[in-house]
Amino acid sequence: MNDEKRLEEIKKEDSKRKPLFYIILTIGCILGGLTGYIVASRQELIDAVFAFLRYNARISGIIFAAILIVFGLVMYVICLTRIISSKKLWAKEAERDDNWDKIEKDLCVTNTLTTASLITIYFLYGCVTYNLKTTLSTVKEGTVIQIAFNIAFCAGLIFMILYMFLFFGIQRKIIEQEKIMNPEKKGSLYDFRFSKKWYESFDEAERKQVGIASFKAYSIVNYTCLVTMVVLIFLGMACEITIVPYLVVSVIWLTQIIAFGVESRKVMGKF
Repeated sequence: MNDEKRLEEIKKEDSKRKPLFYIILTIGCILGGLTGYIVASRQELIDAVFAFLRYNARISGIIFAAILIVFGLVMYVICLTRIISSKKLWAKEAERDDNWDKIEKDLCVTNTLTTASLITIYFLYGCVTYNLKTTLSTVKEGTVIQIAFNIAFCAGLIFMILYMFLFFGIQRKIIEQEKIMNPEKKGSLYDFRFSKKWYESFDEAERKQVGIASFKAYSIVNYTCLVTMVVLIFLGMACEITIVPYLVVSVIWLTQIIAFGVESRKVMGKF
């Protein structure tokens, strides 16, 4: 097939998708304009929310600390229950072949839950310590709110560290179960090169699955970063959010794009 014929096919394929693309783009612009107008018209409400977070950081810190403790406990119980259930299924030797896929899926879901739980806990702890400098500079010793915040701050720190170890224990049990089910699997969570060694122990089918999942995740994160950046731009027009949110999203976005490009070059060199 010559280049001109192929180019015609490409243009034909593009022409089919072009109208829908521009329609969606136009709708997006209209919705963006409406969003900007709504944000601007609700300036007082938005300012009130930010003012509350800024000047009542102790109250919000107490609330988020309580959420952190309860959330972490609930998710730990859920994850622990799931791993115990998976081990019980594996213990039924006569039914292992029938239960194999279910156990693998349960372990995958449990691992995702543990990681998502830890990320959420870090977020909640960040909310506990939000605007800590202002909170400490406006301390009124002996007040009920200040004492409650001090307790909440310490509890939040202690439970965050505790949950880090507890969820790490769950992840270690998941890896142990995977190694028992798949003796060829290598790697220890105590090794900082665990991810590399674990991937190297995959067979071709597993690596293909990882590649498909990775590309889909790459696409989803791209869209997420785009939407987040647009939302932040509109929010920044109405509120003093500083440039830090833009910087954070940009760093994550650029890191993903550059890392994907670099790793793609490396992989192409191996084939």
